[in-house]
Amino acid sequence: MINIYLIRHGKASSGWDTMDPNLDLTGKKQSDKIALKLSQIAKEPFDVFSSPLNRCIETAEPFSKINNKKIKIENRVVEIPSPIKNLKKRVVWLKRVLPLTWNELVSDKESRDSKIDYFLWRENILKFFLSLNKDTFIFTHYLVINSVVSHLRKSDKVVFFNPDNTSLTHLSLSDKKLKIISLGDEASTLIN
Repeated sequence: MINIYLIRHGKASSGWDTMDPNLDLTGKKQSDKIALKLSQIAKEPFDVFSSPLNRCIETAEPFSKINNKKIKIENRVVEIPSPIKNLKKRVVWLKRVLPLTWNELVSDKESRDSKIDYFLWRENILKFFLSLNKDTFIFTHYLVINSVVSHLRKSDKVVFFNPDNTSLTHLSLSDKKLKIISLGDEASTLIN
């Protein structure tokens, strides 16, 4: 059995109206704290992957340093693509689509007009997880975690639960099947 640990990034210095914010002071403290917790469960051999966005890389760095592990950047665990380039309008779109189902998200006019294939985005995440061959820690995003959990729970909801900053969701992979072991701590996530 392979353990897959999904860690949502620490608190960012700004909300979803910024493309690639760094962690704020709270986020840096959260990253140090989760690094210690993860180091207690990490057993060789294991890999460390991160989304290419700053907030995920910065969350992974303390864990990587403690364990002398290189962070592997993985584009398939980056946040959901947005059909809207204007960041203020992007927030409005997110507020509208997060309560929807995946089918409704795909049918949303702005989503449809953008020609972004959200099912392919989620499928690529799942393919990456199924390709793993050792225990893996993945520093990623709210909607990446939700897309996998909703798929595994056979739910069509875009948002299945509200993983808190640096929450830890534990999956297992055995015989090319993913299973949820535990969901991360939840909190209210505001879109600002």
